[in-house]
Amino acid sequence: MIRLISAEMFKLRKRSMTKVLLFVLVGIIVLVYFLLLAVSKANIPNAGARVGDIPNLLGLPVALPLAMSLFASFGCVLTIILVASSMGNEYNWRTIRTAVVSSESRFKLLTAKLISAAILILIGMVIGLATGFIMSLITTAIGGYKFDFSFATGTYLWDQFLQFWRTFFVIMPYALLAFMFSIIGRSAMPGIASGIGFLFLEQIITALMTLAGGWIAKVPSYLLYFNVQSITSLAKLPSGLRNFGGGNNTIQLPGPVHAFITLAIYSIAFTFIAFYFFRKRDVTG
Repeated sequence: MIRLISAEMFKLRKRSMTKVLLFVLVGIIVLVYFLLLAVSKANIPNAGARVGDIPNLLGLPVALPLAMSLFASFGCVLTIILVASSMGNEYNWRTIRTAVVSSESRFKLLTAKLISAAILILIGMVIGLATGFIMSLITTAIGGYKFDFSFATGTYLWDQFLQFWRTFFVIMPYALLAFMFSIIGRSAMPGIASGIGFLFLEQIITALMTLAGGWIAKVPSYLLYFNVQSITSLAKLPSGLRNFGGGNNTIQLPGPVHAFITLAIYSIAFTFIAFYFFRKRDVTG
């Protein structure tokens, strides 16, 4: 298994797509910080307290939560592309038969692919956090705001540690959904399209279901989006960051335990279906 994981890590590290996705993530974080800095300095009439919250988003205490908030949204798209491509490109490049023959079993091959992708995702999240903190230092200096590290207490660091793993947990169902469809469709594109499509379309669908009322309004509590929002809302963020993330505080979200169980069930189901199809179907090279 270690050999397979090392081989999959080597393939992912050597692919230019992995580096491009990392550069896109870093670029998004850098761009957002400079845009926030520009908005904080702009004189926007009738903007009220919303613009006044921008310096709070640029401050050091919010550097890590803001970076993880960006990863939970934009980073989720990049994760879907990475995971779907890690499996789907084996079909596209007609190397899937060679990969199966050279591995000990199909189960171990898929497990190695998921573990190697998870490791790279975690590395990308750490790089994103480092980028967010560095950009917070830069924008704080440029904006002339106060450098104050008194926030870095044990409680703060523990909260960010938990938020790091919560962020990783909430993007996994979408990544595993993309992984599943890349196997079912025998290509990276079905996985990418289904993962990204479901990520954005579900938000529209759940909003319409909520407006419909009755039993239909309860269905979103058993889908992904509301449960993801329930877990990400556990982060202790300032109001400006919650508004920045586009959250709707008027919606009654499921409880954290309900959300955790629901997302875990989806993740397990997507993984089981992916393994089932890959084990039962013949591979074509």
